[in-house]
Amino acid sequence: MVGVLIRMKLAVLRHTIAGPKATWMLTGGLVGLVIAAGTIGLATTDAAPGTVADLLAVTFAIWALGWMLGPSFGGDPVLRAEQFAMEPVPRTRLALGLLGAAFVGVTTVVTLVAFTALVVFAARFGAAAVVVSIPALALQLTLVVLLSRLAARFFGALARSRTGAAVTAVITATMMVLSQSGWIVFVALDVVLETGFSRAFSLTVRALPSSWGVVAVEAAAREDWLWVAGPLVALAVLVALLVVLWGRVLGPQRLARPVVRGSSASSAAKWADRGPVAAVYVKEVRTWLRDPLRVQGLLVAPVFAILSGLLPVLFGSTALLPFVGAITALLAATTTANLYGQDGTALWLTLMTPGTELADVRGRQLAWLTWFGPLSVVLTVVGTAIHGGLWPWAIAATTAVLGGGAGLVVLVAVDQLVPGPDPHKAKNSPLEHGDVTGQGFVTLFLVLGAASPALCVVLAGELLDLPLLAWAGGPAGVLTGIVGYGVLGGLAAKRLAARGPELLYLMRAGKEHEAALSAETSVIKAMSRHRRGLLWTSFFIGCLATFPQGLVPLGMKLSGEIERVWFLALYLPEGLQWPVIALMLLVGLSAFGLAGWVYLVESRKLKARLERTAEERERIEEPVAVG
Repeated sequence: MVGVLIRMKLAVLRHTIAGPKATWMLTGGLVGLVIAAGTIGLATTDAAPGTVADLLAVTFAIWALGWMLGPSFGGDPVLRAEQFAMEPVPRTRLALGLLGAAFVGVTTVVTLVAFTALVVFAARFGAAAVVVSIPALALQLTLVVLLSRLAARFFGALARSRTGAAVTAVITATMMVLSQSGWIVFVALDVVLETGFSRAFSLTVRALPSSWGVVAVEAAAREDWLWVAGPLVALAVLVALLVVLWGRVLGPQRLARPVVRGSSASSAAKWADRGPVAAVYVKEVRTWLRDPLRVQGLLVAPVFAILSGLLPVLFGSTALLPFVGAITALLAATTTANLYGQDGTALWLTLMTPGTELADVRGRQLAWLTWFGPLSVVLTVVGTAIHGGLWPWAIAATTAVLGGGAGLVVLVAVDQLVPGPDPHKAKNSPLEHGDVTGQGFVTLFLVLGAASPALCVVLAGELLDLPLLAWAGGPAGVLTGIVGYGVLGGLAAKRLAARGPELLYLMRAGKEHEAALSAETSVIKAMSRHRRGLLWTSFFIGCLATFPQGLVPLGMKLSGEIERVWFLALYLPEGLQWPVIALMLLVGLSAFGLAGWVYLVESRKLKARLERTAEERERIEEPVAVG
């Protein structure tokens, strides 16, 4: 059974892994090998053996956690139990076969390389420890694969429930914070190598099953054979129990329960009598709580903002807390700007009633403000009160971002719609709901642009030492917010009325139509590989230099609240700080300018190419029409 399923998986991979998918797999494998090499490097450090063991225990726990969280983002596995539901195979035997097939993959090879750090660590204690480390490595690898498969079943069962959406949102926000704050790992590693972990933390992390192999190796070094056998036997028993458990949960998913959407007819009629805007508003407010995808969007922004604000607190800095509310509003607009795409083909309900487009847009704007407005304001007040300053900056940023976000979230939803499956056809993986990366970047920079006038007022007040002018940034943010809400919302309604049938067809045709259209008209995809690399590299450098290394230290210098944390300029002598900040801003803006220039040049080339193609088609079709 194991051999058959392994050959089946290899055949599927051989016929499906090609083109961009193969490139991504190769890139991911290379990145994984680099991380695995870093894991092995930890085992070779010159620190005390107990400290190295603690570091390996923490690292192995992170690898296990990554395997458990991977199914919530990586889509469905190649071979699924549902595909064998009609086969007369015992569930435990099927579980063993699928387990064997799960070992076939790039991720398993990368993890095996990383786990050889246990053997490298054992080598410093002699041959006996190395012998113990080999079965420990095999059991540890089997454990993480089993945890991944069980997590896949769990996340698949919860994917269509609001609880599952909330869990996925928290995981997504946490991973985003960790990915953009990887610098903290190196800071923490440097501290740990000098001081080590506390005894309580050491005992806690060693109690995790992913650390039992490390415990057995340490016991072998002490020649404490009872503690060698104990963790290995416990690990083997745990693996066996997980195999049995996996066999029990294979088959139709029983954890998922249908999500009931809708409300009583009398309640709906009551709100409908108050006008179309009120009806859409109530529908949208309830949808934010009832649709799992909306629930995910509702939680990602505040969780990310709160974690990002608390992370510098580890270094004694509260400078980011006043902007937690503004970050919440900014990320909320970025991650929820596909409102019409999330609703699928339900757009036909609006199109069948001409003249209701403005009411539909206004209702969605009010619902978005209802959920994210008070939350952002409360987080701003609490964060600024804890920090004890930066009130003008925090108020201006929050009000301007909320207003600009309320207008842009509907405009981008209409103008940059990304088709996805109808809600009742949504799959387990969040990646199956459409690639909204480009849409998110567009929204992010547009909202930042909408907030810039209010922030410039505060900046002018700080530079000119005029407190009243600085405090005027708050009213300026409210004013620009109202203008953004009204003007951009009205523009979105006009675009919806003009492009409604086209958008409906795009959502009905789905990803295939989008891919065909993108292949013909996408500037990014039409670029050569080196041009595309130059574009994204310039964009990344622009983000890094402009925001964390330019604008944030600039704000700290102006406010007098200096927290060096990871800002390069603030570590330099006083005379060099302002020039370095100016240099970072210049580098960032230049990088953005280069990215924009590359995009415009390629856009003109693509436009000229499409025009030539259209002319050639006309020349070919004209004789046919005359004949």
